[in-house]
Amino acid sequence: MKSKTNVLVTLAAATLLGVFGYRGFTRQVQPVAVSAATCTPEYIRGVGDAMERAILAAQCAKAARK
Repeated sequence: MKSKTNVLVTLAAATLLGVFGYRGFTRQVQPVAVSAATCTPEYIRGVGDAMERAILAAQCAKAARK
């Protein structure tokens, strides 16, 4: 009985990981225009998605070097 429960829990966890992984890989990141207002640390910290925040920070750093 215990092994059946373990198998069911493992399958449920694998299914959830697969669903969330698929959603994460297929999601399109919304581009944010780089400007003085969007390159402030407060604005960057306010971006909710980690991927969007990283892209914005990199674009701001690239724009600051120019």
